[in-house]
Amino acid sequence: MPPTRKLKVFLCHASEDKPKVRELYKKLATETWIQPWLDEEDLLPGQDFDLAIYKAARDADIIIICLSTISVKKEGYVNKEIRRALDVAEEKLEDTIYMIPLRLDDCQPSFERLKKLHWVDYFTPNAHEKLIKSLRLRAEVLQLQTSEQTRSASSNSESSDEELDLYKFIEIPKDKEVPYTFYIGKYPVTNAQYERFLNAPDFNNPVYWLEFPKFDENCQRIGDWGQEGLIWFREELKKSKSKVLFPDYWKDEDFGITNPNHPVVGISWYEANAYCEWLFQNWNMLSESKVNTSLKPQSIRLPLETEWQKAAGGITPQGRYVWDEMGKETTSLKEILRRANVRKSGIGKTTPVDAYPLGKSPYSVMDMSGNVGEWQANFYNKDHSWLSKRGGSWINNELNARVVARGESYQLNRDSSLGFRVVCALPNG
Repeated sequence: MPPTRKLKVFLCHASEDKPKVRELYKKLATETWIQPWLDEEDLLPGQDFDLAIYKAARDADIIIICLSTISVKKEGYVNKEIRRALDVAEEKLEDTIYMIPLRLDDCQPSFERLKKLHWVDYFTPNAHEKLIKSLRLRAEVLQLQTSEQTRSASSNSESSDEELDLYKFIEIPKDKEVPYTFYIGKYPVTNAQYERFLNAPDFNNPVYWLEFPKFDENCQRIGDWGQEGLIWFREELKKSKSKVLFPDYWKDEDFGITNPNHPVVGISWYEANAYCEWLFQNWNMLSESKVNTSLKPQSIRLPLETEWQKAAGGITPQGRYVWDEMGKETTSLKEILRRANVRKSGIGKTTPVDAYPLGKSPYSVMDMSGNVGEWQANFYNKDHSWLSKRGGSWINNELNARVVARGESYQLNRDSSLGFRVVCALPNG
């Protein structure tokens, strides 16, 4: 009978990389068959620091060496741990996966003995899945159980529910301002969600990039954008010499895919529309359809400003924020900072889309004030040269996070403070 113990994984890292390695530790710990080891989590009070780390590295089934631009230049424990791991690795069979170098950013490691190993670039699409595949292979060699059947009832739980929550849509009922029912994404689209589009085998299918709906400044349909999106997309692919058009900041440690639950940024209005069409065409195969079982969208697109305002609770009184009750206006900066990621928060980058639960709208739509501005479907004014955006961002002051605040942007803008959420339109919408 296979051993019932877990795969022991030692995380070798520099202290400066602790935040990212901590996130990796948490991800690995959700796998019921993996037992990750991280000093701040597993060292006990009174233990000899050097000895405990030495034993953990020696007894590990596999060592993940986390490297960054900072750590490759650092002297001290991280280099000592790498040397120890290399020495132990030489005792292993030649084809054994024992040590996995993992780049946290686009660094240039100097260890010659590591260069012959295949790297995991943790800032690229599907990197975590590739890492898990290697760990699973190592566990199988050791005859350790990795089946999903070993997952306990307690593991199917809160964290899974939280993950599924990111795919939810909120029903917004009709009224005088918006005379039809529609559904809006509870959260802005995240890096992890957008990554599915990038990994789609038909990412460059023209159907996703053609005839985006066109709306005037009054949110009335005035035709479509024809081939403009497709022409721009193909030109950008030629420049990048790639089959996939990655967002700007995709590899940035503050904004990119290493932050899966942060809102995707660095994408043009065209890319946001293409994602909407991809989501619609593939709805029945994606998590959104499984989470929103009764929702059968007629189309999926960016919100109109009228829809966004309704989901945010309305623009009156003019000083209200999305979380304000009817007739209320938050004026306390302290209260605003508890509910929104804006410039005076001092964070200086995006945050997870579910980081501000107190900032929910009356309909429980999240993250509509601050964090990132959101592309809208309609033009900003009668000149029809700029598209609207709403919601403020991490780089704006708190006044821009009010519901009434509007912004404008050129459709090719790929800014680090601009993302989007989507709307599912019903047959009458």
